[in-house]
Amino acid sequence: MKIIDNFLPREDHLKILNCLEDSHFPWFFNKEKDSPEKAHLITQFQFVHSFFRGTEKSIFYPHIVPILSLLKPRILIRAKANLNPYSQKLVEGEFHKDHSIKQVTVAIYYVNSNDGYTVIKTKNKLEKVDSIANRLVVFSSSLSHKGTNSTNCKNRMVINFNYIK
Repeated sequence: MKIIDNFLPREDHLKILNCLEDSHFPWFFNKEKDSPEKAHLITQFQFVHSFFRGTEKSIFYPHIVPILSLLKPRILIRAKANLNPYSQKLVEGEFHKDHSIKQVTVAIYYVNSNDGYTVIKTKNKLEKVDSIANRLVVFSSSLSHKGTNSTNCKNRMVINFNYIK
């Protein structure tokens, strides 16, 4: 696992933040946040935007090119933004793996700062990664992880990348 703060130049980060906060940016309701078995729970939802999946690209794909140019994926599998709305209580999601292929790398880019976080199960312990704007965490898809919402701002936004180096 690797954490990189100030991942992008400030102007590139602000372009992404402003894009995702724009009232015309299309967020889509996803009733299965982490696990289909838990979809019945009232806390198991989020809003998503798929920048890239398979061969399909969103018209907003160019906004994530600065991140991809630094990640340098050999094969991009998925790039998806997640928005978890505010609630009065911090709620952790369920542990999950984004991909079953061990060669896949996961990178989570934190779009805004808030009191939410990601927990990653490493071999020896649970690692907590705070949601700090312009931070990137990279880890193997063989590691389970879970995220939260936020209680100190309107939402928690991250962009999740699955790729092969």
